[in-house]
Amino acid sequence: MIPSNSPIPQVNSLLLLPGQQSIPDNIRSVQFFNSSQANSPLVRAQLKSNDRLILRFDELSETNGMFRIHFSHRNSDWTKSNLPVTWFIGSTNEQIVQGGIKNQSNGIPFHTYDIQFLLQDLDFLVSGFYFIHVSDYTTGIELFSLPFALTEQRGTLELNGKTLYNKKYLGIAVDRIFAEFSFPEFVEMPVFDLNFDVIQDGFLRNATRATGKDFSEEKVAKFYLEESQSYLANSRFYKLNLYSISLSNQEILEYQESNGLPQITLKEDFLSFSDSPFILQSMFGNPSWSITARYAFVNFRFNPLGDGLNSDDLFVIGDFNQWSETKQHKMKWNPELRLFEATILLKEGSYRYTYATRNGTQLDIVELGSSLTKENQWYTGILIYRDPNLQYDRILFIGRVQLQQ
Repeated sequence: MIPSNSPIPQVNSLLLLPGQQSIPDNIRSVQFFNSSQANSPLVRAQLKSNDRLILRFDELSETNGMFRIHFSHRNSDWTKSNLPVTWFIGSTNEQIVQGGIKNQSNGIPFHTYDIQFLLQDLDFLVSGFYFIHVSDYTTGIELFSLPFALTEQRGTLELNGKTLYNKKYLGIAVDRIFAEFSFPEFVEMPVFDLNFDVIQDGFLRNATRATGKDFSEEKVAKFYLEESQSYLANSRFYKLNLYSISLSNQEILEYQESNGLPQITLKEDFLSFSDSPFILQSMFGNPSWSITARYAFVNFRFNPLGDGLNSDDLFVIGDFNQWSETKQHKMKWNPELRLFEATILLKEGSYRYTYATRNGTQLDIVELGSSLTKENQWYTGILIYRDPNLQYDRILFIGRVQLQQ
């Protein structure tokens, strides 16, 4: 008996999907990945394969916890599909997890959980988008949920793209993505049943469904993003290497130990920085899983260099907070230093992040570098088939392409 979900909070985020439960404050350093694709920004696996899904997280607690895990099948817009549980999973749709490992550092107390799911044991029956739901065993309250995709890899998908320069404001370049899909025999009405979605840099929430379509060639479907659907080609992020919490780390400016919990100040971030391309990685970052890994209070500092940015709603967002607006990550203006600051609890590891302002119910990323810079953007293409018999969204193929400078 799976408990009903608690209300989903409305959080401004670049990552959270409709119906997804955000991660609470007492759960930290979440990672969810396919063991064979640990750094893939989209968690995905092939249906009926030997793939292994791994979920890791820390619970800030002195005592061992107990959790209930289940899965739900989603439509391509991430609403819950109409498939009964027994139609999308052949095993019992419930896992009980306990026995976290207590960390051996001298800082904040926490337990680490490492849960592995062999796809063959779970026995998923259909492809598509899914959520994994993690609930408190005692209360039944859902703590958080995370998305992933199961693909069939049927047919053949070829992806490519084209960068158009001087197309947006201030001369920003844009990327267009093109796809050619040779579809399998069972697809009888491709004009009605096939769609193609594009994701830039792993941000599922900003997926774009291609409106450009061509079915003139037999057994081949061609899709493309119209110019109006193109993605900005200059997205980039800061990268924080926090594998060492000490002054020997070149990113740390100040270090202070307090009751076993370090308090560190990072060097300033500026609006403009080197043009070296960023490296795409997991949307959860790469926190350390050493039994002695420590947490620290990390002071982020952002210097707008007098560009007039004086927002009351400026946030640091990244792998460590689901790219979301949260109170703990709101920046405060320091008039003496003339920069913005925010202090957050963060574990040793590496993370991507950036700064954003609130725009109504949206987050606007602060432009970090030159608007004319073309970045090495990664794009994920997802071929979706609406099953005409069971009326659910299958994923026939997932591919990736990088458009380089």
